[in-house]
Amino acid sequence: MTETTWILDEQTGALTIEGLSQSAMNAVADDLLTESAQVNCARPLSIQPLTHSAHVASATEPILRVYRIYHGSVVEGPGRRGVVQLAGCAQRCPGCFVPETHPLDSGVTMSLREVVSLLLADEGNPRDGITILGGEPFLQPIGLLALVQSLKQHRQHLTIYSGLTLEQLLARDEAECIRQILSFTDILIDGPFVKALTDGAGEWRGSTNQRILKHPFTLAA
Repeated sequence: MTETTWILDEQTGALTIEGLSQSAMNAVADDLLTESAQVNCARPLSIQPLTHSAHVASATEPILRVYRIYHGSVVEGPGRRGVVQLAGCAQRCPGCFVPETHPLDSGVTMSLREVVSLLLADEGNPRDGITILGGEPFLQPIGLLALVQSLKQHRQHLTIYSGLTLEQLLARDEAECIRQILSFTDILIDGPFVKALTDGAGEWRGSTNQRILKHPFTLAA
C-alpha cells in the first residue's frame, strides 16, 4: 500500500498531498469532492439571510437594514474578510446574483451596535478587513457613515461595493455624507453589474466595467 501524507493549512485551507501520482490524486478528488458550485460576490453558498434582530435600538442609535452577515470571504476584497450585506437597491442590474436583496423592505432592521458586534464576533479567526456590499449600501448613507466610523475605531480595513460610479455618488443629494464615508473607505468597487461584461472581470469584480478605487476620498476632491 502506498503511504501518503496529507497536509492541511488551517489558515488558507490549502491541501497538499504527498505520495500520490497525478492520476491517483484526480481519482481521490473525484471521490471526495461534491459537484462544483459557482461562488459570486454577495452570494455565499451556505449563509442564510438574517431573520430577526436580537437587540432593540434606542431612539437615538443609528440603524441599518441588513440582509446577511458572514465571515471568511476571500472573493470580496483583499484577504479574508467579514462581510455585511445591506438590504435595498434601486439599481436592480439585470442578471444580478442577489435580486432578493433589491426590495427596500428586505432584510431586518438592526442597531449599529449589533451589526458591529456580529462583524467582529470571529475575533479569533484570521481577518484582513470588513467588506460592505448590498443591495446598495449608499441608499443608507447615515447608517453607513456610522458603521464605517465605528469599524475604523476597531482598525478595520474597509472595502465598499456600490452599483453607482464614484461620480454618480458625488452627484447625489447626500454628497457631503458620502464624502465622509469615502474618507473612511480603503477600497471602493464602483459601477453597475453588466452581465455581458463578466468574462475576464478578475478578482473582486462582477464585470469588467467596475473599478477598484483605492483611497477613493482622494479621488473625490
